[in-house]
Amino acid sequence: MSKNDIFLNMRRYALANYTKINIDNFVIGDAPFNSRCHMNSVQKVKEGKAEKVLLCFAIDNTDNSQCIHFINQLKDGKYQDNTWGWLYSYCEYYLIKEVDKTEYDKVWDVLSNAKEMFVNLHTNWLQRWFYDIDKNSI
Repeated sequence: MSKNDIFLNMRRYALANYTKINIDNFVIGDAPFNSRCHMNSVQKVKEGKAEKVLLCFAIDNTDNSQCIHFINQLKDGKYQDNTWGWLYSYCEYYLIKEVDKTEYDKVWDVLSNAKEMFVNLHTNWLQRWFYDIDKNSI
């Protein structure tokens, strides 16, 4: 199994086990492009500009990359990406879970645990060592 096969298996798992969010239900969000989606999403809720923080598996269709990503849901039910802004339209989002408000103060742990779960679920120790895959690979 190649490194690409491992990442393809992660994608297949996400598509099979998580609900795809309809891109038509998105509205444009802020775009700091700062790789801090977990913190950006919590900040929007704390500012009263969003209702929920959602943990997702995201696929960027422009370069076929994938990652664990956080977005917001607004009071009206619409979704908003407050890290990638207008680029949401080039992505697919699969809902993993709603982040509980009690987790906001340690949202980086939610991110780290989700990444680690994905890597451990789809690799063994030898593959992680041989292909240099860790939780920061996704």
